[in-house]
Amino acid sequence: MARKKTITRDQILVAAHQVISDRGFSHFTARNIATQMNCSTQPIYLEFKNMDDLKEALFHLMAEKTSETFLEAAKEAPYLIKLGVAFVSFARENRQLYQSLYLEEELGAKAMQQAFQECFNGLLIKEEAGIERSDEEMKEQFMMFWIYISGLASMESEKILTYSNEELETMLTAFLLSMKKEKSEMQPLFTLGNLFRN
Repeated sequence: MARKKTITRDQILVAAHQVISDRGFSHFTARNIATQMNCSTQPIYLEFKNMDDLKEALFHLMAEKTSETFLEAAKEAPYLIKLGVAFVSFARENRQLYQSLYLEEELGAKAMQQAFQECFNGLLIKEEAGIERSDEEMKEQFMMFWIYISGLASMESEKILTYSNEELETMLTAFLLSMKKEKSEMQPLFTLGNLFRN
């Protein structure tokens, strides 16, 4: 009779998530994940071909989970403002996890960005219903939004600056208005410095 598995795939993913949440990807090793589960490394290699396979599965799981979190936060208008606040709040409340998912691993960060882009595109269509735009215009609007909120999120995660959700809403409102104005009048985009100018 085959020996019953005592450590499941999901348990390994939970342990891997805990490791990167606490210590980052520099500690993403089979030994550290096994220690987190109080077992040997054998169950990891029974479920995953190698550590890259585990990492890919972990990023896939986290892309799904963060997308659910962001979409839940942005289920009511103004959708894009709430999406931005949710993203920056995630960085503030999960500093090491944010850095692990969005900054430390290039391929993983691209997967996380792609998942967020899908959230953005859906909410943009919802917020500006009836407005036709090309794929290139959608991509351009996303990249402006992504660069802006990533800057805010990174400052929050590094504790360089911190903002309340109300302040973030004000800043994002001004930024989104500037995006629309820039598109119609070709004026420079809103910057952080402009917010505090008298």
